[in-house]
Order: sequence, then structure tokens, then C-alpha cells
Amino acid sequence: MEPTTDTSQWAQADARTLSTQKMLFRKITLRVMPLVFIAYVFAFLDRVNIGYAKLQMAPELGLTDSQYGLAAGIFFIGYALFEIPSNILLDKIGARKTMTRIMILWGITSAMTMFVSTAQQLYILRFFLGVFEAGFFPGVILYLSYWYPSYLRGRATATIMIATLVAPILGGPISALIMQHFHHVGGWSGWQWLFLLEALPIIVIGVVCFFLLCDRPSQAQWLSPDEQALHKEVMDRDLKAADAHTSHQDKDALLTAFLDPRVYVLAFLYFSSALGTYTFNFWLPTTIQKMGVTDLTHIALYAMFPFTCAALGMFLVGRSSDLRRERRWHYTLSILFGALMMSLSTFAGDSLLLSLLLLGAAAFGFSGAIIVCWAIPSTYLRGKAAPAGIALVSSLGVTCGFVGPALIGFVRDLTGKDHAGLYVISAIMVIAALVMLFLTPKRALHVGSSGELDSIHGTGLSVSQK
Repeated sequence: MEPTTDTSQWAQADARTLSTQKMLFRKITLRVMPLVFIAYVFAFLDRVNIGYAKLQMAPELGLTDSQYGLAAGIFFIGYALFEIPSNILLDKIGARKTMTRIMILWGITSAMTMFVSTAQQLYILRFFLGVFEAGFFPGVILYLSYWYPSYLRGRATATIMIATLVAPILGGPISALIMQHFHHVGGWSGWQWLFLLEALPIIVIGVVCFFLLCDRPSQAQWLSPDEQALHKEVMDRDLKAADAHTSHQDKDALLTAFLDPRVYVLAFLYFSSALGTYTFNFWLPTTIQKMGVTDLTHIALYAMFPFTCAALGMFLVGRSSDLRRERRWHYTLSILFGALMMSLSTFAGDSLLLSLLLLGAAAFGFSGAIIVCWAIPSTYLRGKAAPAGIALVSSLGVTCGFVGPALIGFVRDLTGKDHAGLYVISAIMVIAALVMLFLTPKRALHVGSSGELDSIHGTGLSVSQK
């Protein structure tokens, strides 16, 4: 299927140049995306597996729901505290060394989780796991901004963030199989084998990143001199278009990101939209188990449906937002839909089918909002402010990973159900929709006008190619 392109959006390019540009970004996608995508899948496998490990680990260690929720969420405290230094370091020493350091250290720490025997030990390891993984996601966003202009960045980000849904879709059944078939092998429980076997590939991928990633497009030997020159021309044109909509007098000052209140608005938008995702990651297996499903494989298979809906939301909403070059209403309508469906799920009673349908619809909504949200910061923040600004948005926003799981755990221990927690999360999403409508600056929502590739397939940015 040949992609269609609105050539009026490429006013400065003739048909031959347009074709060359499309080939260039297709080539970049095929070389850059696969490794980053695989690394991100394993990053989220590491976050998802504790939700399944909990089903065996909590009874063996005597963990309450509150203790589990705290252990799951404390990861994000360490992550948030060290995210900005890690991302600044990435900009200075490059992607290869930073990604290698992050993945090897977090792989080792994840494997060590198999040896915990108390809630306190689990808290400590989860905290340091967050410390060592800090900077990975904003680092990926920053890294993509080196390769893609703003009008393709939303799709590039959407493609990478699909990994956050591929992990629970595929990781759930894998985790269940490991826990069932390795249970008591060598005297270890299934949850212990789970942490070990899913940590080893992370270490290997970290080493591979060191040898295959290049820090900047100018260092990519697989791009010809003409391709590098064309890439620089496209990126420079996109930068000028975005700068025309940026009023900072001190664009290159590092402190700009910390002093600009609009950055904190973006952080809240991310916090609110990701709140549902992390709540799902850590509690969905338990929720399904509470509805009478006891077989681990069946729990994992049922959990695939909401996460598949979330993947569709990211892909479809992200694509629509880019094609229409519109962020505000895509975010607002998506997150409101997610909040409504999440609230309605509390009325499903004991119906597993109805619960899954409503939770799937909720996941579609807030996942679509997440992808729109992450298309904004790398367009708005430029120069030296970009690494710190993107990391600040992420480090503040990712604290939702602590709030969501801890809130649900506390409510479960208090009431035996999670309804009140879901209502609070839905209310926060509604507030985020209002913030997007009335408080988010228009400049932060600008999408580069230097051009746009209409077809997601034309640049290779499609889920099918993963």
C-alpha cells in the first residue's frame, strides 16, 4: 500500500526531495526503533511482573495489600528523585553509555528481588530499582527528538510507548507460565524464578545497546553524507518553525525548565493520564483473581484484553493527533472517556465480562491521552532546557506510579474493595481535562508546520513493523 502525502505541507520540497525524505525517515525508523522498542518492552516487563509475582509472593511473605501497594509504588520515588540527573548525564555522555549503565544496574537489582523475605527488604530493593532505572523513559524521548522532527515525533513516541502495552500483553502469559512451571524447581518459588529469568535479558540488551546505538545522527555511519545533510536540513527547518512559536528570551538556559510554571502543568497532565496505567499494571491481576479466576494462565489471558485496548488507544489517538496537528481536544476527550469508563467499572458487580469491557474502554481512553501528552514537551522545550525539562515533566508525573498502587492498596485493606480509589483516580483525570482546556499554553501545543508525512506507513512508524 503506497502512502499518500499532502504536498502542500511540504512547500519547500519538490516531489523528488519529498520521496527522499520519506525514505530517510523510513531508514532511520528501521535502524533506531527496533532496539529502543525491545529495550522498552523489557523495561515494562520489569514493572508488570511484580503484579503477577504478588499472587504467590504476598501469601508466602505475609504481605498485606497496603504493603504490596507501597512496595510497588516506592519504585517511583527513587525513579523520580534521580531522573533529572540521569537525563542530563545522557545529554552529556551520550545514549550508549547511559542506556548501558541503566539496563545493567536495573537488571542486576531486579534479579536480586528473588531473595527478599520481608516487606522491608522488598521496599529497599524496589527503591533502588527505581534509582537505577531513572532517566530511561525521558532519555528515550530526548533520544527520539534527535532523530525525528516535531511533526513525526508523536508517531515515533506512540510506537515506542506501544511497548508499555506489549509488555503486559505478552508479559502476563510469560510470567504466568514461569510461575507455574518453575514453582519449587531448585527449591525456589515461581515468583523467584520470575524475577531472575526476566532480569537476565535486560542485562544482555544493555550490552547490545553499547555496541549498536549511536549518540547522534551525525555519528550514524549507516547514513550517507547526503542523508545526514538532508536530515540536518529537515531538523533545522523544524527547529526554526518551532522557535517562531517560542517566546523564551533565554531558551538555552538550563534553569528555564525549572522556573517555567508551564512545565509543571505538563507534568500534571502526564501524572493524571498515567495514573490509570500504573494502577492497571500493579492491580489488574489481583482484581481478576478476586473475581473468582484462580488459574495464573487464565488471569494473564483475561488481563490481555484491557492492555490490548490500551495499545489501540495509543496508536489510533496518537496517529489522529499527528495527522490533524491537534493536541488539546485529543487529550481532553480521551482522558474524560477513560475517567468515565473507570468509574462505571465499579458498577459491574461480579460480572467478569462487563468489568473487562469497561476497563478495556477506560484503558483506551487514558492511554490515548498519555501519547498526546508526551508529544508536547519535546516540541515546547528546546536547547539546554530540553533534557532537564523533559526529565522534570517525567520525574514529577511518574510519581503517579506511587500514588495509584499505594492508594488502591490502602483502600483495599480499609474497605475490602477498590471502588473509592478508582473514583479518586477518575476525579484527578477530570481535573486534568480542565487543566488542558484552560491552563495549557497554546505554544506548548504547537506542532511543527514545516511539513508532515501523512501516512504512518510512509515513514515506517507502524506497530506492524515491530
